[in-house]
Amino acid sequence: MAKNYGGVYNIHRWGDPYFAVNKNGHLCVRPHGRDTAPGQEIDLLSVINQAAATTTTDRDDKKKRKLQFPMILRFPDVLRHRLHELHAAFATAIKHTGYSSVYQGVFPVKVNQNKAVVQDMVRFGHQHGYGLEAGSKPELLIAMSCLTRAKPGAYLVCNGYKDKDYVALALAARAMGLNAIIVLEMEEELDIVIEQSRRLGVEPAIGVRAKLLTRLPGHFGSTAGKHGKFGLLAERIYEVARKLKALNKLHWLKLLHFHVGSMIPSTDIVFKAASEAAEIYCALVNDCSAEGMTTLDCGGGLGVDYDGTRSGNSDMSVAYGLEEYASSIVQAVRLRCDDNGVPHPVLCTESGHAMASHHSMIILEALSASAIPEPRDEGETTEQLHAKIHELVSKQQPRALLNLKGDAATGMSTISSARALDMKKHGTEMYKLGKKLPKSVMADATTIYTYHMNLSVFSLIPDFWGIQRLFPMMPVSRLHERPTRMATLVDLTCDSDGKIERFIGGAETLPLHPLDPVLGGYYVAVLLSGAYQEALSSKHNLFGGPSLVRVLGGDDGEFILDTVDLGPTTEELIGTMRYDVKEDISGVIEEWAREKQVWEMVGTLVENALNTMPYLADYQPPPTA
Repeated sequence: MAKNYGGVYNIHRWGDPYFAVNKNGHLCVRPHGRDTAPGQEIDLLSVINQAAATTTTDRDDKKKRKLQFPMILRFPDVLRHRLHELHAAFATAIKHTGYSSVYQGVFPVKVNQNKAVVQDMVRFGHQHGYGLEAGSKPELLIAMSCLTRAKPGAYLVCNGYKDKDYVALALAARAMGLNAIIVLEMEEELDIVIEQSRRLGVEPAIGVRAKLLTRLPGHFGSTAGKHGKFGLLAERIYEVARKLKALNKLHWLKLLHFHVGSMIPSTDIVFKAASEAAEIYCALVNDCSAEGMTTLDCGGGLGVDYDGTRSGNSDMSVAYGLEEYASSIVQAVRLRCDDNGVPHPVLCTESGHAMASHHSMIILEALSASAIPEPRDEGETTEQLHAKIHELVSKQQPRALLNLKGDAATGMSTISSARALDMKKHGTEMYKLGKKLPKSVMADATTIYTYHMNLSVFSLIPDFWGIQRLFPMMPVSRLHERPTRMATLVDLTCDSDGKIERFIGGAETLPLHPLDPVLGGYYVAVLLSGAYQEALSSKHNLFGGPSLVRVLGGDDGEFILDTVDLGPTTEELIGTMRYDVKEDISGVIEEWAREKQVWEMVGTLVENALNTMPYLADYQPPPTA
């Protein structure tokens, strides 16, 4: 049976239940998690090879162009499964605790604004009344459009700082029949809501964001606490309720929202935060007479175990699963509401990381590799030392046996003095080589290889550069072979930060295989990367986003490339910098080239450069890579 080296990358921990290594030594996707039936696994190398052979139609000149690396592979079946598992977790917790209301969540558009992802979220969540959260005017317009296809009553939670145009747009959503709730981040936003409601003649539904005292450790802890960026402390929330009551508008107040951080590490903090928020909710109902309150929005924070450690002491992991998370919220809110005699509210969460991360991965193409050698005596490699030892052994042993002579008096074999000196010299050489060999072997073990990747860290993995988030990475193929090279990855940008030399588990290298062009392309997958990376992407050196491939699963290992889209072309990227590409770039080059009588050659090259992605294409690594 073939070896499986997936364990080298801890795939059985962070990858469970969506990723595995198949019998061919290839990374594969299990699109339905533990419900994936035999034959439904999707072989990633097959997907990559088929996608790389696909041509797409250019957006402008309608020419057929070959898909380029890097690429993002999306698996919407995984998205559907994640959404189903989240609702199943809350349904189980509600049933087992006797909670008398329901769960109705939203997806934060900011996590992944891609059209297919947002539309999938609404479509897959239709039966659950799953909605969307927006934090800006562009996101609000996306949500308004997509939620026209949602189940009536699905929430449109309007977060973020707001001006009159944002508020007016949210009120327009209500006028369209969408369940838009304007969440106040600051007290003065209430005045804007009142003014725009009066001007448009549309009655709003209002929520208030609570600034809780419960905090997280680590990077994401700055969101909450009394000095947190967003929301109002409890007393100011009660003041908003009193102001609404004085205006006879207290029935506008429908929702209390809180968010203590993007990666809550443990259920102890989940329970504590939900309990604190539930106390404020109960006080609004009992002490402020806000009997129109219906919903407690527990925000984001449902984390992802990026490194597979299931640790509550890391920004890269969480010590719980969906079931424990849902149970902690439901129990905390039920207890506080029962203690205060308040009806159980509808529970909402804004889970983004946990919904989107698993369904998408970035595929990086290795271009070449080079060693950073350790110092060696006389520059001899381990192979050279082995060869010298074998040569000495093969030459010396027969000669030693042939030179044995018999002593007539004693009957014992003797060796001539010349042969004795020769054997002594031989032994000395063997001793010296024997001392060098372990040092050389150790040097081989510690040699670090630089793998040059078709990548911009700033465009494809901005969280790695910006907040030092570590994503699980591993080769797509040859996982039945031991990966013998300890590698770091470098990108194409002219920036010293354009490298990856930190990996999950505290590692400073990633085990990879020697590149072999005979075996075809060598690809490294960046997994659990479906949240935030595209939205946060920068255009350093004018490298842009990747090609996008949407993969639908079938049976018997079959799959369909549902959509295949080339990433931003060079022309599109230059255009984002306010150049008129035809006038400022190609026109100027054409005029100068015609003057030099080289336009026939230059024009073809310029056209090709403008209409392809800026990443390297059809790169042939040297045979020694």
